[in-house]
Amino acid sequence: MTMSSPISDDARDQLLKNLVIPPRPEVLDQLTALRNDPDINLAKVAEVIEDDLALSAAMIKAANSPVFSRGQRVSSVSRAISILGIKNVISLISGLLLRTRMTGEAPASLERFWERAMAVAMISNALCERIAHVPDEARSYALFHSCGSALMLMRYPGYEHTLEMIGLAADDKISRVEQELHGTSHDVVGYLVAKAWHMPDMFCQAILLQHDPKVLNTSANLPIDHDGRMMVAIARASSNVWRTLTPGTVDAGWDARENDVLTYLGLDATEYEDWRDAMHQHLMAEA
Repeated sequence: MTMSSPISDDARDQLLKNLVIPPRPEVLDQLTALRNDPDINLAKVAEVIEDDLALSAAMIKAANSPVFSRGQRVSSVSRAISILGIKNVISLISGLLLRTRMTGEAPASLERFWERAMAVAMISNALCERIAHVPDEARSYALFHSCGSALMLMRYPGYEHTLEMIGLAADDKISRVEQELHGTSHDVVGYLVAKAWHMPDMFCQAILLQHDPKVLNTSANLPIDHDGRMMVAIARASSNVWRTLTPGTVDAGWDARENDVLTYLGLDATEYEDWRDAMHQHLMAEA
C-alpha cells in the first residue's frame, strides 16, 4: 500500500488488532462545542480543562515553553490559557489530549518523543503567526501528525531504533522503512487515530500523505486540499527548525522538500533562514 492509496477495511482491521487506539475523550467534545459558542470566554475553557489533572499539567507546561514564556513561570490553568490564547488552546488541545491518554506503562522513549513533538508544536504556533490564512487545525496538526509514532513505540518492539533510522532518512523513504520493519508506518497509524477521533477529513488525509513527495503539488491527483497542504507545510518547516537546533545537526529530508515547503508557505529562503536563526536563538536562550 502506497501513501496515497486508500486504506482497505481488511488492512485497517488487521492493524487495529495490534493497536489499541485511545478513545476520543469527552473533554474534546466539550471544547469543540465551546469553540462554536459565540459567548466563549477564558473562564469556560478553564473550567473544562481543570477537570482533567493531566491535561491541566500539559497546558501549564505549554505556557511555560520557550515559545510562549514571558519570563515568569506559570502555575495556574487560567494563567496558561491567558498566555496561550483561547484559539491556540482549543487548536492544540486534541494533540495534548492524545499525549495525556498515552500514559501508564509507557517506555521512557515515549516521553522523549512527546517532548520533541511538543517543541515542534510550539514552533509551529510561532510560524502560524507569520502566515496569513492559516487553517484553524494547523496548530493541533503539528502535535498530532506524528501520533502514529507514539502508538508504535508502545506496541512494536524495536521501534525506538526505527525512529533513529528514519531520523537519518529522506522523507520519501520513511514510510517504506517502517513498512519493511513493522508491516505498517506511522502515517497510516496516525491516520487511523485521527479517524477514530473524528478529526476533519483533510486533517486525516494530511497525516496520511505527509511524506508523499507530491503532497504540496497542487496538480497532483491526491485527496487533499489547500488547508491540508498548508498543515503539512507548516509542520514540516517547524520540524526543520527543531532538527537543526543543535549546531552541526542535519535534517536529512529538508533539501529535497525545502523549495516546495517554502513556496507553499509564501516564504523565500532568506526570510525563512533568518526566522529559523531567530527561533534557534530564542529556544537556546530559554533552554
